[in-house]
Order: sequence, then structure tokens, then C-alpha cells
Amino acid sequence: MLSVSRLICIVLALAVTANAATKSKPRTVSAAGKANVLFIIADDLRDYIGWMDGHPQAVTPNMDRLAKMGMRFTNAHCNYALCNPSRTSLFSGMLPSSSGVFGNEQDWRRSVQIAGKPTLPEYFKAQGYTTAAAGKIFHANHGGPEGRLTGWHGGRRGFEQDAAWDLRFPSAGVQIPGLPVHTGQNFNGLNIWHWDWGGIQVEDDKTDDGQIATFAAEFLTKKQKRPFFLALGLYRPHSPWYVPQKYFDALPLESIKLPEVKADDLDDVPAIAKSHLKEGYHQKIVEKNLWKDAVRAYLANVAFCDAMLGRILEAVEKGPNAKNTIIVFTSDHGWYFGEKQMWHKGKLWEPTTRVPLTIYAPELTKPDSTSSQPVALIDLYPTLCDLVKLPLPEHLDGSSLKPLLLDPAAKRDKPAVTCMGGGKNAGYAARDERWRYIRYSDGSEELYDHQTDPNEWTNLAMKAEHAAEKTRLAAFFPQEFKSAVRPAAEVVVAASPAGSADLVLKIGDEISAAEAPKLQGRGIFINAAFEFDPTIDQDSTLLTHGDEQSGYALHLLAARPTLTVFANGKEATIAGSPLEKARINIRAMIDLGGVISIAVPGHSEVLGVAPFHKGFPQEPKSGIAAGQSFGILKASKYPNSTPFDGVVHRLNLTILPPQDFIAKPN
Repeated sequence: MLSVSRLICIVLALAVTANAATKSKPRTVSAAGKANVLFIIADDLRDYIGWMDGHPQAVTPNMDRLAKMGMRFTNAHCNYALCNPSRTSLFSGMLPSSSGVFGNEQDWRRSVQIAGKPTLPEYFKAQGYTTAAAGKIFHANHGGPEGRLTGWHGGRRGFEQDAAWDLRFPSAGVQIPGLPVHTGQNFNGLNIWHWDWGGIQVEDDKTDDGQIATFAAEFLTKKQKRPFFLALGLYRPHSPWYVPQKYFDALPLESIKLPEVKADDLDDVPAIAKSHLKEGYHQKIVEKNLWKDAVRAYLANVAFCDAMLGRILEAVEKGPNAKNTIIVFTSDHGWYFGEKQMWHKGKLWEPTTRVPLTIYAPELTKPDSTSSQPVALIDLYPTLCDLVKLPLPEHLDGSSLKPLLLDPAAKRDKPAVTCMGGGKNAGYAARDERWRYIRYSDGSEELYDHQTDPNEWTNLAMKAEHAAEKTRLAAFFPQEFKSAVRPAAEVVVAASPAGSADLVLKIGDEISAAEAPKLQGRGIFINAAFEFDPTIDQDSTLLTHGDEQSGYALHLLAARPTLTVFANGKEATIAGSPLEKARINIRAMIDLGGVISIAVPGHSEVLGVAPFHKGFPQEPKSGIAAGQSFGILKASKYPNSTPFDGVVHRLNLTILPPQDFIAKPN
């Protein structure tokens, strides 16, 4: 028989073990009795919505209807005006400055800052919710002219988080359904692959967003066994602006109204804010008389997006979940139509930071209520947790909007903060009820008074009487922009006695040219092992180092293991036979004599000659990047280059000692 003291020890030991297990892994709990969440995010949708008064010809009856069902936020902003960092911030609950994610080619899943912290759907899944998704939630795109699953700056898979979902449409591992008409048709004559528009002869149901709306309707009209978190990504009005012709026909071209712009609007902004002028988009649009055409195409796509939203809302209302489903509708960022001669997205001005945001919470939100308080997408993670009474994860940067939902007259004491750029090049904008203050990485500034200047035409930053406003708003800017990658000191070690530098890399590592071991006069040896899936990684990049004058890349090209070497502007490439789905071991070498080789044991071995014969000819200006898109590979030649998506078991790089070191006597 156990003694009382012995029994107490056993109980305590079990408790400690259980507590340790809970800390190491999110605990799955029952969500019984909690409300459902329907989260809908459009893409590139600015204030061209009826209730936002952004354009008088906006046709958005369903967006307007949803806004009146609950609360509409008239002063909501993204935290980064670019798809990937905006969505990463929203779904991780972390500001770009906290996650280190600030580029569209940057795989957020490899961020050392996000690692171990649950995303919004991942957290709801761990709390007992059924999680389902259709369409673009994390970063993805249309897949280019071929509609590829991966490639063309992400492809239809993009940076998907497979573990977040119990159910995924169109299928596991795929975010965006196939488009009936692929981009690159050049309907508008601009010959810009990612930015085209025109009506297509396709029924609504056959479009990518139409397929998503159909899936959503089927899901929402069924009684679910557990509370659900359903995320729907409507791709429009993201380009290409291809929607059924009837949406164009409803907007006669000659009737289209252009946005108000000021010809000399850039005269009072700092030089750093004018980098977009190099693209020349505004000049092309004006010269080709396409301004009205572009606005019409966008409005047609917004109307189509609204129609798909209407189908989803109808399914909610007719289904068994109408009285217990929270509905959120928003966008990842806005869009420019020539304001400050800017097109597309980016920058820190109102047209692209401001987003639609409406929240309907049954028995909580007041119908047709409005808040003009500054809020941001970063606030949605804690808000949804708060609304369904889930404990808040510790890593969240935002604040719950529930106090505003309960009391439309409530105030917030902080502005919405949007970032642009990253690291030492990060700039920020702070927007409160009245002011927008922008401070760039070089210290230059802009300040706009939205009470008297809603178009942001007059920069007041140099006015001494506004110094206090700038100081107040600047206090909310992040003090540090954390890196998404490991410090170079954790990767780069001292040279071995034999003179080689041995690096044990992880996917996502990035080492600057200044921090990387010297490459001039040396060769390299790469030893890698990874899980290869040709449907995902057939055109991915494992390792790049250097530039076109001195560098190399180990990558996959049409599923073939490939080694590409650059020297003095010349390029040499060797490739093995196509790989099949399996665990792959690869050895690649560039020796001092200029012989290059790539071998997959038991599969293929190929030899070639580099454009040099005594090691790399010079020190490269770019460093080392592991598993990142492009790198030394130019997008024009390798448009399908993507970060390596699968599991990498080993990625070891040895930079060989120079010839004179080897030749030295003992």
C-alpha cells in the first residue's frame, strides 16, 4: 500500500509532466457552445465601396448590407501595404517589425520570430474548432500564364500552412483554384504580365472566386458537429482583372469618373517617397489613354467580388448557423489609381493603407453602428479570441476591438501603424482620427491633416506648430525591426585548420556578403538531403551565393537537380535527371580547377566546366541565401523560382581553402 507522502510525490510528478507537455504543444480543447467564425478577406480592395464613399460608381450592395448588419470601421488600416507581409501580420498577430517579414518573396513560415507561435487558424484549431479554408488566405497568386501551382512569385499554393486546416478547398496544399483564363492575355495592350484587365466569357460559377463561393455555400448550409473557423479568400479585385463581361458592360466607359489628383502633388514630398516614378506606370496609363479603362476594370472586379460575397451571405442566412456566426469582412490592403502618380500597392499613403473592415457579432454588435477610431488588421486576432472567449496568446501585438463593438462611442488612445521596407530601411506611418504622420528610414517626413486635407495634398511636416503632433505619433513607431533570420554569428564559424569554412545551414538563413566567408579564389562543396515533392518543389531554390560576376546556385529546374555557376558575367549550368517524390541526397561541387559536378547517389551524376579555372574570380557583392526565391537567379530567366517548401534534413556548405593555402607545406 502506498504511503500518503509517496502518493503526493506521484501526483506532483504527473502534474509537472502534464504542465511541460502543455507548454511544448498547444492543447486541443473542446469548443462546445462557442460561436462560429466566418472570416472573409478580399485582395487589393480599397475604399471603392458604397459605404466608404471612395468612388461614386461603386456597385457593392452586399458589402453595404453586411456593414449595416454590425459595425463598420471607417478608419481601419493594414500594417503593411503588400500582400505577404500584410497577411503574415494579420494571421500571425505580429507586426512586421516583430516577425521580420516585409517582402512578397519572403517565406513567412521560415521566420525565426514566428516559429513556435500559432497562427490565427492554427490557434482556433488547437482550441477545438473545425478549421476550413477556401481561396487565398496566406500569400499566394494566380500562378502566371500557366496558372502554376508553384512559381511566378508564389503560385496558387503560395506560402500555405497545411497544418492549420481540417478542410481545404480546392484541395489540401492548394489555396487558389485554377483560373479559367490565365494572366498574360494582354487585353489592355500594356504587356505587363501581372497587370492586365478585360471581360471574359465565363460564367460566375466557373471563375476561381465563383468556385470558392460555391464551396462556402455548401459548407455553410450544413450543420457542423463542432464550432467552426471558416476562412474565405476572394481573389478579386487582385489583378489580372478578368471577370465575366457583364460586370464591365454595367459600367459604360465614357461615364467613368477618375479620382481627384493634384498635378504637383509630389512637389512637397521627400525624394525617398518618389521611387515609384522609375516604373513609369502613370506615364504609360496617361499616354495610352487608359486611366478610365483601368478604373472601370477595377470597379467591375469590385462588383464581381461583391456578388460573390452576396452568395456567401445568403448561404449564412439560409443555413443553420445564422444566429451563432461572427462575420468579418476585410482586405489585405488598398490600391492606387494615380494619386501621387502612384499605381498598384505599397507606400504609406491613405489609398493603400486604408482597408474596409466590418464585423458582425450576433447579440453583441449594434446594427448599423460605426467607429471612426484608428484600428488595424493586427487587431483582428485578439478580437476574434475575445469574441469567442478564448485566452489570448502571449505573442500578439494588437488589441481587441471588442470595447469598440460594444460601445461605438468608445475611444482608442493609439494610432494605426503601417510599415514599409524592413530592417534599417523601415519607414512607418501613424494614422489617428485626424492626422497621418510618415517618417522614412532617412528621417524625412510627411504630415497630413485629414480634417482639412482628406486627399493628403499638403505636407505639413515642416511646420513648426505641428512638432508636438509628430512627437506624439512617432512614439508609437516600433523601436526595433527584428530579423526573420538567424544571426550570421550562429551560422558562420571560424575556418578549420585546413583552411575551409564549414556552414550548417537551415532553410531561411541569409548571410550578407560582408558576413559570409570569402569566396574569391576558392571552390565549394554542398551536401544536402531533403524530402522532394515535384508538385511543390519542382522549380525551387535550395542555396544561392553571390552575384552574376561571382556566384552559384543549387536549385531544382523542372524537377531536375541543377547547379548554375556565374563568373565575369558568364553562366554555366549542369542538371541531373528529373527527380521523383522521395528523400533525396545531393552532392554538388565546384573545384579550384573549374570542374563542376552534381550527383544524386543511385540516380545521376553530371560533370561540367565553370567559367573560371582558379576558383571564383572575385569577391561577390551578395551573400548566402538558403531556400529563398530567386537570389542570384533572375526572375526574367527563372520566373518559376520559389523558396524550397519541403523538409530539409541537411544543408551543409563547405567553402574550400584557396589554392595557395593548399599548396603550403606542413
